[in-house]
Amino acid sequence: MSDSSTPPIRTLLVDDHPVVRFGVKHMLDAEEDIEVVGELDGMKGIEDALSTLEPDVVLLDLELGEIDGVEALRQVREIAPSLKVIVYTSHDEEDYIIQAAELGVDGYLLKGSPKEEIVGAVRSVHEGGSAIESKVAAKLMSHMTKRSAKDRQPVIAFSKREKQVLELLAGGKTNRDIGAALFISESTVKFHVHAILSKLDATNRTEAVSMAVRQGIISLPSAG
Repeated sequence: MSDSSTPPIRTLLVDDHPVVRFGVKHMLDAEEDIEVVGELDGMKGIEDALSTLEPDVVLLDLELGEIDGVEALRQVREIAPSLKVIVYTSHDEEDYIIQAAELGVDGYLLKGSPKEEIVGAVRSVHEGGSAIESKVAAKLMSHMTKRSAKDRQPVIAFSKREKQVLELLAGGKTNRDIGAALFISESTVKFHVHAILSKLDATNRTEAVSMAVRQGIISLPSAG
């Protein structure tokens, strides 16, 4: 709770359900350090409201009838990029959560959250923090983990023998030369070369050597 010298956190509600707005308004206005300065049932008039009411925090529903998905959030971000925005919605689908996160939302709460969580979220984002409900956070973390795994380059495993063949290929050796150097048959060399090309998805020996060097699998032989 803030002292009397600190101005209350000016909050704007944007939700097309009158009952929801009524409940949230009375919940927040009951707090000494929070003041609901305005209500909108949609995005019409949002620019004027942000300009005249100068809210510190906006509680924004993602389904406002005339706007699909997170378009409302996108519009708010375009008008006031630094404004603190808490998504307050019934949608817990991963697509909604990810899109909101990518647009830099400060909080994401599900309708039905307890009073303490909603009040705490307004205070937290106003102070520069974030407020993500645990259920939402779990889905966000799951997405980030999957994306990280997807972005990560797969590690190509080569046997000791395949690396030896690659190093000899880098030295310009023929299949016969490689066979003689490693004491294996020429047909076995061909088998290893085929496996190497397949693993690297290379079309020929030169490309395979180039890719292997770039990936740090082998080093080019020094001159001399």
